[in-house]
Amino acid sequence: MELRQLTYALAVADTGSFTAAARRCHISQSALSTQIAQLEGELGVRLFQRTTRQVNLTEAGELFMPTAGRMVELADELRAKMSAYTAESLSTLRVGSTQTATRVLDVPAALGRLRGRHPQVRITMTAGPSTELIGAVADGSLDIALAGSVSPLPDPRLTFLPLAAAEPLVAVVPVASPFPATSSTTPHGPIPLSQLAAAGPFIEFHPGSRLRTMVDTLFRDAGLHREIIFELGQIADVTRCAANGLGIAVVPRAFTVGLESTGTAIRDIEGDPALIIGAYTRRSAHEPVLHAMLELFGQRGLSANSG
Repeated sequence: MELRQLTYALAVADTGSFTAAARRCHISQSALSTQIAQLEGELGVRLFQRTTRQVNLTEAGELFMPTAGRMVELADELRAKMSAYTAESLSTLRVGSTQTATRVLDVPAALGRLRGRHPQVRITMTAGPSTELIGAVADGSLDIALAGSVSPLPDPRLTFLPLAAAEPLVAVVPVASPFPATSSTTPHGPIPLSQLAAAGPFIEFHPGSRLRTMVDTLFRDAGLHREIIFELGQIADVTRCAANGLGIAVVPRAFTVGLESTGTAIRDIEGDPALIIGAYTRRSAHEPVLHAMLELFGQRGLSANSG
């Protein structure tokens, strides 16, 4: 019996699907099915009752899962304790941060303060889209990912801790942008999504980021289509293109400082959409990592949110 087999079985039980479990565990469905079959063969029982539409636990599976879950948790705890021991109480803190989190939280300044207080800590930082960084925390290659909130959490091994007030999303538009005139809005008032969509085209952040997903969802849930002409990898480039009259951008307010002086209008969006920035860690993260993260941003009073 291997620990990874227990992890795979728990994933199938949690998701109710071999396909979803394989996706969560980052392996092929055939490989996962093979490992489950080997585990069942070793135990001499069937853990799952498979049908064409769903996967249910057998009576043996119901008995097996709680103990398997405890074994995986204990293994994570043991791994974390040994990691903390060999690292001499946190010699390395591996941080991942999205562009938005870096700007809103002023991550470089926070890391500088941490280095000053704990010079023995080696700090590494990785930038990237939220999906990649959050996945890296789940698989153990990062200690902390600073990114926008996702609900529900994409992996049960993760926890999310808010670190800043909600960051408003605003529209960056050329002053002469031809918004339809209505009695419900003023030149400096919140712009209804319907007017915003009609006034495009749009300049967007690249797909796969939490910001792009949130903006896409905002318009989709309102039943609105928008024309996208640019998809860029840097939010600063998105706002710069909008400031030069190439289109409209929806970005966190923190990225619009100084833009109004360039002849660009910064408008609130009706409904006040906002992004909550925080830290993702593994539930089994050893205490020094968690304490260092809290100290990093002066948020000792915040409690974790499982999403």
